[in-house]
This record gives sequence, structure tokens and C-alpha cells, in this order.
Amino acid sequence: MLTPDLRNGPAAQAHPYVQVFTEIGAIEHYLRAAVTRHLPEGMTHAQFELLQWFMRYGDGQTPAELARMMLMTKGAITNLLQKLEKMGFVAVLADCDDRRKKRVKITRAGLEVSSAIMKDMKAKTEALREGFTDDEFRAVTPFLRALRIFLSEISELGAPAATPR
Repeated sequence: MLTPDLRNGPAAQAHPYVQVFTEIGAIEHYLRAAVTRHLPEGMTHAQFELLQWFMRYGDGQTPAELARMMLMTKGAITNLLQKLEKMGFVAVLADCDDRRKKRVKITRAGLEVSSAIMKDMKAKTEALREGFTDDEFRAVTPFLRALRIFLSEISELGAPAATPR
């Protein structure tokens, strides 16, 4: 049993950092739930995130690079890639310069399913854009970026602090 001073009481919840992480956790939960409702049968949120990664930043990375960028272990990214490849959404190909390495490419089917999901979510995306101004998003971004970099630097994961490209 926790002693009274270690319980999560109102005083502990009043700390700004506790409130920030509570809000971030809730945002992540609601966002994941909203996206998951639009995924095709058999697709996971992690698989969708990887397809969206390719849509935003392009493909051609090695599995190790993807693991680092997606904050995943090499084993987890390998499993994810195998499942996406089986669904026909990515292709894992030999690197032209170094045959020991593999490069991951999104397929036409991957592009199409990713676009279809985003099209299906259009109403929610538009509601989000109407609910907040670009200036509101810009105002919060520097703090969130600094927080991510700080946590990355003190993390035991050794994840990269920088946003890709």
C-alpha cells in the first residue's frame, strides 16, 4: 500500500509537468482510436504509421534506419515489415550499392491504401483544422519539439532527437 504522500492526489496532479504528460497521453489515445476506426481489416495502427511515414518523408530507408526513426526495436520493425510485405504494401529489396543491406519501398497498393484511409478520415481532419488555427499549432510546436528532444536525449532508448529530413 502506498503511503499517503506517494498517492496521486490533487497536489501531485497540480504539477504542470504531470498535466502536460496527462494531456499528451490523452491526445495520443484519442488520435490512435480515431485512426484505428478507419483502418482496413487486419491493419494495425503501427502499420498505418509506417505507411504514413513513407507518405510524408519518402521511402528507401533500411530497416535499421526505420527502426530508429519510428522509435522501435529492429525486431519489431522486421515483424512490421514482414506483415506489410505479405499484405503487398511494401517491398523489402536488396540495396543496389551494398547487397548486405535491404531497402524498404512503399508499393502502389501501399500508396493506395494509405491515401484511402486519409480520404476516409477527411471529415475528422477538416474538423481538426477548423477547430484550431495554424497559429495555435505553430505556438505549441516549439515546446513539444523541445520536450521530445529532451526526452530523447535522456532516454535509455538512444533514439534520435532530430526530426527526419
